[in-house]
Amino acid sequence: MRRFSTFFRANYSLVVGVAERRLDSKADAEEVASEAFRLAWQRYEDGEALSVPWLYGVVRNLIGDEYRRRGRRAELQCQLNEDFALRMPVSDDLYAEVRDAVERLPQIHREVLKMTYWERLTAREIAAVLNMNSAAVRARLMRARRMLRAALSELQDPAVEEVPTHE
Repeated sequence: MRRFSTFFRANYSLVVGVAERRLDSKADAEEVASEAFRLAWQRYEDGEALSVPWLYGVVRNLIGDEYRRRGRRAELQCQLNEDFALRMPVSDDLYAEVRDAVERLPQIHREVLKMTYWERLTAREIAAVLNMNSAAVRARLMRARRMLRAALSELQDPAVEEVPTHE
């Protein structure tokens, strides 16, 4: 345990510094350091030697994972923007209206939308959670998007119809 503690104290600031310079975020750098030293602890417990070059390689891989995660997030944001592009000025109530439109969807569709866009799960991960295959998740997501798009288009151009009363 003493060897690990010494290794940790000697290299923590190095890991955080390297990660912060590449990620431009102290919080993300600290997460990378946390994961790197968790992996180092596993390695130490397995009786394997710890070294700075090994640790640097782990940090490099974790930074690459973070870049990929950020890229996926940016792609999802673009996709979300395209899928739900509104052709109306944004009002203060718009976000509440969108949330309400999502909440009015059937549970199975609302769940897939939230897992995809809010929780950022992949189709494979959602399939595991819902105990179904990925193709079914993608089909359900497609239907959910279509339903949400229809609900949002009603916000843009609500059809005003008189409802007949039975007097």
